Amino acid sequence: MLNKKHAIVLVAGQSNAVGYDESPVEYRSSYSPNKRIKQLGFNGTNNLKIVDLTHCAESYQDMTPFTNPANPTRVGTKGIHLPLANELLKHIPSDYELLIISCAFGGTGFTAGVEGTYDAAAMKPMNGTGHGGIKWSQTSPYYLAMRDRLKFAFDLSHENVFLGTVWIQGEQDHADPSTHYTEFQNMTTAFFHFFNTNGYSKRVKKGTFDKDIWYNVETTGYWYTTFAGCETIWNNYRTWNPTTYVLVARETETNLVNGTGATSSTKAAHFGNNAYEKVIAPNIVKTMKTIGTVLLAFL
Repeated sequence: MLNKKHAIVLVAGQSNAVGYDESPVEYRSSYSPNKRIKQLGFNGTNNLKIVDLTHCAESYQDMTPFTNPANPTRVGTKGIHLPLANELLKHIPSDYELLIISCAFGGTGFTAGVEGTYDAAAMKPMNGTGHGGIKWSQTSPYYLAMRDRLKFAFDLSHENVFLGTVWIQGEQDHADPSTHYTEFQNMTTAFFHFFNTNGYSKRVKKGTFDKDIWYNVETTGYWYTTFAGCETIWNNYRTWNPTTYVLVARETETNLVNGTGATSSTKAAHFGNNAYEKVIAPNIVKTMKTIGTVLLAFL
C-alpha cells in the first residue's frame, strides 16, 4: 500500500456528485474498472482503505438500494467517478494510480439542513440517523470528513499529489443564492488555508492550494429552467473562477432517457444515460488540461 503513488481527485457536493445515473450498467469503455483506479473506501470494513473503484463509488450516500433491475448483479447507480478516472488515467505516468475520494450526499446544501456531528476517528459525518440532512459549511461534518480524508490520503505517501476537487452542488440552495455564495467562499477559503498551512502545498502543481484546484461543474438544464436562483448560483461559480468552471450543455441527457425513477421522480433533475461518460468527464479533463493540473505537469 505505502509504496504506491497516487494522483488524487476529490468529488464532492450533492446528488449529481454522488451519481444518480439510473441507466443500466455496462462494463465497457469508460465504465470499465481498471486495477490502477482506486477509491478511498467509506462503507463498512472498507472505510479508509484503498480499494478498487467500481461504477458506483462509496460516498456519504449509499446508492446500492437504487440498483437498476435490468442488471441486479451490478449494484447501485453510476456517477462521474469511474469515467473521470479512466479519462485522467491517460494523462498520468504508468507508475501512478488514480485515487478517487467521494464526499457527497443528495439534496444537501449550505442554506438548509442540520449541523450534524463528526466522527473524527472514522472520518465520517453523522446526524444520528444516517448521513443525510447535514448542511455544508466550513465547520460541517461533511466538510471536515472531506478535508481529513484528503489529508489521510496524502499521508499514505509523500509522493501522492492532488489533481483537484470536482464540485457539483447548488440546486438545494436555489432559494438563497447570496447565502450560498458566501458560505461556499468561506468553506473553500478554509480548505485552501488548511492544506497550505499544514505542509501540503507542494502536493499541487502551483505549490499552493487555491481556486485553480477547484472545479465547479454545471448542473442539468432542468434546474436552470425551473428555478431562477440556480442560474444565479452557477453564475457566481463562474465569477469565482472562470478558469476552472466546467461547462455542460443544457441538453445533456438525464434520467429522462433510460431512467427508472428510483432515485427521484423528477428524472430531468439528474444526469443519466451515460452523460458522465459522454459529456461531463471529458469536459472536466479538458479543463484540467487547459489549466495544467494533470499529473504530467508535476514531472
